Amino acid sequence: MKKKNLFAMLLAAAALACGLMLAACSSEPGPEEDVKAEIASQFDAIKNLDQESIDQLAADVSAANDLEAYGIDGVAYVTSMLSGFDYEIKDVVIDESGENATATVALTCKSFSDAGARATELSEELAASGAMVDMTMDEMNKKIGSIMVQAMDETATKTTDCTFEYGLVEGTWTAKDGTDQQVYAAFFG
Repeated sequence: MKKKNLFAMLLAAAALACGLMLAACSSEPGPEEDVKAEIASQFDAIKNLDQESIDQLAADVSAANDLEAYGIDGVAYVTSMLSGFDYEIKDVVIDESGENATATVALTCKSFSDAGARATELSEELAASGAMVDMTMDEMNKKIGSIMVQAMDETATKTTDCTFEYGLVEGTWTAKDGTDQQVYAAFFG
């Protein structure tokens, strides 16, 4: 009889433990998951090279930098610029008030500074070759454009840890000031 009671108690305890695990799995996501979802909503389109996002960014970059004058296809340039982009959410900490969060995110991206340095090297090689002497201004601009694209294509990615601050505003986790600077630092680091 004692063995049956012990076995029944073990089964009841196992059933209770399974029930608690199922209840935990079906519960509402916590604030950490909400912050992670907000981060994903910002970076997934870039990571997955969403065509609509690329087209918009290409239009913005082209307009700001007159890429057409250099014979650069804005979509191809932005695609090269973002190739290899990735992110990993390392940690999300919610403060005691439950209204502020700090997220540590590793951003992997190409460094514009490194691409610029590579473009300078390629330009110096071109100048040393003497090939520019007989080029028209339009040909030089096109060559500069091809150097910019080549430099971006050849630039390796780097991973930078960023710290993003979030606040709970009317039930929604919203990035605080400073987030843009963190992303900027990753892309220019």
